[in-house]
Amino acid sequence: MNKPVMNWTTGAQRRGRAGLLSAQAECDLLRAWQDRGDQGALDQIIRAFAPLAVASAARFSGGSGEADPDLVQQANIGLMKAANRFDPALGNRFATYAVWWIRAEIQAYRRANMSIVRRPNSPQIRKAAAHLSRLDAEMSGDPGIDAVEAERRIAEELDVSAARLLDLRAQLAVSDYSLNIRPSGPDGDESVSLLPDPASSDAPDRVSPIDVDVLRGVLVETLADLPDREREIVLATQLHDPPATLAELGERYGISRERVRQLRERGLERLRKALRDREFVPECFV
Repeated sequence: MNKPVMNWTTGAQRRGRAGLLSAQAECDLLRAWQDRGDQGALDQIIRAFAPLAVASAARFSGGSGEADPDLVQQANIGLMKAANRFDPALGNRFATYAVWWIRAEIQAYRRANMSIVRRPNSPQIRKAAAHLSRLDAEMSGDPGIDAVEAERRIAEELDVSAARLLDLRAQLAVSDYSLNIRPSGPDGDESVSLLPDPASSDAPDRVSPIDVDVLRGVLVETLADLPDREREIVLATQLHDPPATLAELGERYGISRERVRQLRERGLERLRKALRDREFVPECFV
């Protein structure tokens, strides 16, 4: 994702083109903007480096070669952020610094608009979005790496577990679908017609009284099988109103809050396993 921007001229060729700035000129303009708030100096910087913003936007605009106007706008926002943060005293050229802000702004915009549903924006998601396609291409281009080894290496490169990598792939790959799609073919119902109607007078299906008695009996049996302390902590934190706090239970049993939490989680896991063994699923409790 972060390859050098092509066709952005440097050195003598860059200095010879109209509108481009020497190192001293861009340094003076940036200091004028940062120190004195000189809007004219900022405008001159933006105009001089506009080709860099357009070239960066074009790289993310697909295969047409034309820069998406929305991406150009985001690239210019990144350019302005770079102008605010660049330190001329470090001796670097502004373009070297600005290109990273431009790319970051474009990538953030693309992530935010990849779906009408707002996606998570964690550091892991950002890193995966920026590098996953490149890593997939690198692994598929090596005939000596099988699919399992490729996934292991990609997970290692992104510093995530294999299970988390699958989750990241799922989050990045899901596309939006219209509710007017007919899942069962052209003669079927639209997806929107399968959604429950909140204004409907039909009562939703409920568990029958005999089923409630069965479920209550199963819960009593599984709770009775728990060790005494785990059962008491689960009951105190899950069924009492108001529920007991970890600090209160810690004082009662003479243990730390963290130990209380561990016992609660262990007891809940025992309950979940016991219910699964009896083939009870969450839907049984709806």
